[in-house]
Formats: sequence, structure tokens, C-alpha cells
Amino acid sequence: MKNCKQCNISFEVTPQDLKFYEKIDIPEPELCPVCRMQQRLMYRNFFNLYHRKCDLTGKSIISMYDEDAKFPVYDMHAWWGDEWDDLACGRDFDFSRPFFEQLKELFNSAPRMNISNTQCENTDYCNFSFGSRNCYMVFGNVDNEDCYYGHIVWQSKNCFDCLYTYRSEFCYECTDCVQCNGLSFCTGCDNCSDSRFLVNCNNCRNCFGCVGLKNKEHCIFNKPYSKEDYEKKMSEFNQGNIKLIEIAQSRVKELVGKEIVKHFHGFNCENVTGDYLYNCKNVFDSYDAKNCEDSRYLATAESFLNCYDANYSPSKTEWSINVVAVSGYKLMSCHNVHDSANIYYADNCYSCKDCFACAGLKGKKYCILNKQYSKEEYEDLKNRIIGYMKQTGEWGEFFPPDLTSFAYNETMAQEYIPLSKEEIESNGWRWKEKDEISQKKGSDYQIPDDIKDVSDDISDQVLICEKSGKHYKIIPQELKFYRAYNLPIPRNCFDQRQEDRMTLRNPRHLFDRKCAKCQSDIKTTYSPDRPETVYCEACYLKSVY
Repeated sequence: MKNCKQCNISFEVTPQDLKFYEKIDIPEPELCPVCRMQQRLMYRNFFNLYHRKCDLTGKSIISMYDEDAKFPVYDMHAWWGDEWDDLACGRDFDFSRPFFEQLKELFNSAPRMNISNTQCENTDYCNFSFGSRNCYMVFGNVDNEDCYYGHIVWQSKNCFDCLYTYRSEFCYECTDCVQCNGLSFCTGCDNCSDSRFLVNCNNCRNCFGCVGLKNKEHCIFNKPYSKEDYEKKMSEFNQGNIKLIEIAQSRVKELVGKEIVKHFHGFNCENVTGDYLYNCKNVFDSYDAKNCEDSRYLATAESFLNCYDANYSPSKTEWSINVVAVSGYKLMSCHNVHDSANIYYADNCYSCKDCFACAGLKGKKYCILNKQYSKEEYEDLKNRIIGYMKQTGEWGEFFPPDLTSFAYNETMAQEYIPLSKEEIESNGWRWKEKDEISQKKGSDYQIPDDIKDVSDDISDQVLICEKSGKHYKIIPQELKFYRAYNLPIPRNCFDQRQEDRMTLRNPRHLFDRKCAKCQSDIKTTYSPDRPETVYCEACYLKSVY
């Protein structure tokens, strides 16, 4: 066991871990898994967007970087253009100075894109988007179409207010739903359709207010009905009325906790620990991973093989460690590096190969600190720098917190490891004061309880969030969706709705428990004080099928 040099808790480095570290030639980590994750998340600002000017064109843009950023920020179209030289800020490596000190200077010189949207159309108010079109306020937006107000929505269409939702269509207020169609107010559902208010249901359709059902149809609050009786009951329920929505949600809460649950969410897995795992094998201490194998400490990752300590990466990646938002082969300590190979300590690089300590490069190879070298010069200098970093204790570490572009409370670190302003500043990290309540006066508009009573002029109003007091608006596309699917106008702003959805998820923490059926040891995100009956996978499958 080792003690974390940041929080001082003990953590295990297994023989399998040591084998991996030896293969990629880095030392054992000095931080525990949670502190390592915290450090990576400090580089990820999903939700905060600002108005500012492009430093290349002068154009007004929406950006994840505020006006006080120390580095140039370019409109993404200008960044991809030919009007600037990505090697212009190149420099020599100085063996008399710390590595990360020099990397910080480069990071503060290299231009960055205002938002990270690749191969997208009409997604200006989204961030970290790939292959999406006609989306608005979706963050972590991958291969989507006509989606609005979401976080980690992948391969979906016509979804509104969804969180961790995949390959789904026409869903509203859904969290952790996979391959679903026509759901609203559902959590933890796989392969379900045309249903409302479901929790932990699989392969169900035409159900309402059900918890823990499998392969069912025409059920209301877990009670089976004939098709005719079900349809009659549903015709009597007006989903467009907010008061009736609240009543239905209260009824469902009475059922939650009484069901038998599997010790993790997911399917088609072999030899795994974590939660929300799909089609994974030999994947440990990982969350929200799909099609991954022989990896550990992943979170929100797809198609990873032989990787450790990775977050927010939706594309194939192999033999990588300490990475955030990457795709490629042999990436170490990288952020936002895509379609690249053999890259070390890089930020915002695309289609690169054999680069070390670089930022903002496109299609380059054999570069160090954004300076071009021949292959032979590159290999020699790279090896000398690695030897130097081993002496200084910098080799194998992720970027330290003082290199991040963001204040702690702008990033996903605050979402998963929330800290007070005092705690953040006591660690030497930055806190950003936010205009929590806009100075713009909100309207006294009273939102009708029923969507049928809402007029078009609601899109002209500045509404006030009932919980936070923040201001928000209803855009015309949103209103059209609510009317089409008979849904009431939300009473809270997007930030609050996102926060409320996050509370529906299990924590990213594993508890040691016994299967309630066979008493075998299990690791689960269901804490021992929760009311659910938790089974191992084998006992669970026997009980429900």
C-alpha cells in the first residue's frame, strides 16, 4: 500500500498495475486514483461558455475561455485555417529549468480553439462535440442530431434534457438510458420504448411508473394491465400538466428501493468492477465505459484497450495513460489530442505523430515544445528530456493544476469532487467568481401548469429558475418539442436541471458488500445503507429471467 502525497490516504498498486507501468516505462503513481482523477478533471470545462473576441479575426465568438485567458483564443474555423503558423511559438528545451515550468509557458503562448467541435454543423452553443448537427447546449455531444440541453449524449436523435444517454431517440429527462425510444422521466433503462417514469427497467415498452421490471409491457406502477385497460388509463393521464407530473414522480419514489438490483449497471461484461459498463472485459474501477478491455480507472470512455487513467474519450484508444479527451495510440499525459500516435505531454493536437510537450499542432511529427526536428534529432532530444524528467520526478505525472486554463469551479472536478472557495484556494488553486444571478431583470411571467395553455410569447420571456433564481429562456425549437410530446415547461434553468439529474446517478465509489442472495463478495456503487436489495450478477439474472 502507498500513501497519496496529496490527501494522504492509502491506496493499492497491484502486480497487474506494476506490469502495465513497467511496459510503458513510467514509475508508480504518487497520487491515489481519486486525486489523479481530480487533477485530470481540472482541465475539463464543459458547461461554462463566455462571450469574447477572436484574437485572430476580432470576430465576436462563444468560448469556453473567458476574456482573461492568458493565451490567444481563436474562432475554431480560424484555428483550423492557414492564416497562422502553429510552430511560431516553438522554443528550445532548457535543461536548467523544470519541465512543467517550460510547458506552462508554451501553453500560455499557443492559440486555442474557442470551443472543441469537430465535423459538426449548427452546434455553436455546444462544447466537445463530434459529428453532430443541429444541437444546442449539449456538452459531450457525439454523433447526435437535433438534441438539446444534455451532457454526455452519444449517437442519439431528438433528445432533450438527457444525461449519459446513448443510441436513443425522442427521449426527455432521461438519465443513464441506452438504446431507448420515446421515453420521458426515466433513469437507468436499457432497450425500453414508449414509456414514462421508469427506473432500472430493461426491455420494457408501454409502461408507466415502474421500477425494476424486465421484459414487460402495459404495466402501471409495476401492476400489469391488459392493452385496452392500459391505454384507457393512459388516456386519462395528462402528461402535459406539471402538477400531475409531480404526483407521478412521488408515486415512483415510493417504489424505488424495494426492488432487487444488480451490483452494477450494464450488460455483456466479463471480469469487471465499476458501474455503467457495457461490452467490457477485464476493466476495473471504471465508470461509463463501453467496448473497453484490459484497462483500469476509466470514466466516460469508449473502445479503450490497455489504458489507465482516462476520461471523456469517445473514440478508439490503445496503450495510453493519464489522458482526457483523446483518440489514438500510445498517448501519455495528454488533453484533447485526437487521431494521433506516440504523443507525450500534449494539449490540443490533431493528427500528429511522435511529438513531445506540444500544444495546438495540426498534422505535425517530430516536434518538441512546438519546434520542428528531424527524426534523429527528435529521438535523441526526447530521450534526454525523459531522462532529465526522471531525475526531477516529473516523468509519468499528469499536468499539475497550475497549468490548467480554468478555475477549479469552472471544471468537472467541482462536479465530482466539490470544494468550497476556501478549500480550493488553500490548495493553491483558482476560484472564479460567477455572476450567479444575472443583472438583467427577469419577467414576472407565470408559467401555465399545462402545456396546452402556453402561448408562443413564452420564448420572448426571461424566466426565473424556481430553485436557483438564475434566468433562463425557452427557445422556439424547445417549445415545439414540448407541444409535440405533451410535456410541461420546465421550472428550472439548465444548470439546475443538470444538477438534479446528477443526483439520480450512483456515486463513482465502490463499496465492499455481500450479495444478498448467495453472500459472495461484491463491489458495488450501492452503499450499505441504501434500501435496495443488491445481488451479484449471477443471482440477479436467475431472479429476473
